[in-house]
Amino acid sequence: MSRIVVLGDLNLDVRAHLPSSLAPGEEARDLVSATVGGSAGTFARVAAAHGASVTFLGCVGNDPIGDLLVRSLEDAGVEALVQRADLPSGVILALKLGSERSMVCSRGANDGIRADRIERPAFHDAVHLHVSGYAFLSPAQRPAVRTALAIARQHRLSVSIDPPPANLIRSHGVSAFLELLPPASWLFPNRSEGELLAGIAGPTAIVDRLACRFEVGALTLGEGGALAWAREARHAQPVDPIDGVDTTGAGDAFAGAFVVAHLQRGDVRHSCETACIAARHHLTADGSQAA
Repeated sequence: MSRIVVLGDLNLDVRAHLPSSLAPGEEARDLVSATVGGSAGTFARVAAAHGASVTFLGCVGNDPIGDLLVRSLEDAGVEALVQRADLPSGVILALKLGSERSMVCSRGANDGIRADRIERPAFHDAVHLHVSGYAFLSPAQRPAVRTALAIARQHRLSVSIDPPPANLIRSHGVSAFLELLPPASWLFPNRSEGELLAGIAGPTAIVDRLACRFEVGALTLGEGGALAWAREARHAQPVDPIDGVDTTGAGDAFAGAFVVAHLQRGDVRHSCETACIAARHHLTADGSQAA
């Protein structure tokens, strides 16, 4: 069994469909759902479900939402080394209008994580560290990221990153973001993130360029499936499209399953196939995710 340490965000995901006819000050009746999420939290739960031994490092508030988020990890079989802060727990509001989705993020206690409370025993017998891309962009979280990466280097752990949305990378600066990422790490961007980081369009061209810097990874393409790489090896995995679902967290589920599969077998085709199945399961497991 592979042992993985995960560091990053743990949030409550609130999803809603925004009617196009809703005027300011008006109220409409539609489905609003709340589920446990967070990029790193989703990765951790899925990785545990795929057989990994997972330790989670993060921070939540001293509030009922924080209790719920920690319990969600424990119920998934994750060792939750979660700090507490006098800040509200993180919440993501995902609003869907037609086929488009926008998100409003309250980072809250995610930015309360303290580097001096990340201890080496958490990494005992670990073979891999996964870090949420959001954590690299947060000045408050970055010291904890540096501490975890330093321990990972000392223990010779492989490292993976699921990048934050392209607009956040662009605001931070592409070159500045890339400089924060450890060399030879594993990367799991979607198409827009991949185009931005590679500075080129077209899935094959994006992957070829990213593979020069990142040892293992996959470019997720929505209805186009995924194009994965492991050094010179490539695998394109098609998927059947799913209509009317909110895709929040699908990329994190993909990354969690891919990393576990690749640590177990090192077969890029098997890893990508497994990850696509996991992402699809994430989208269809809860009917409340339907738009």
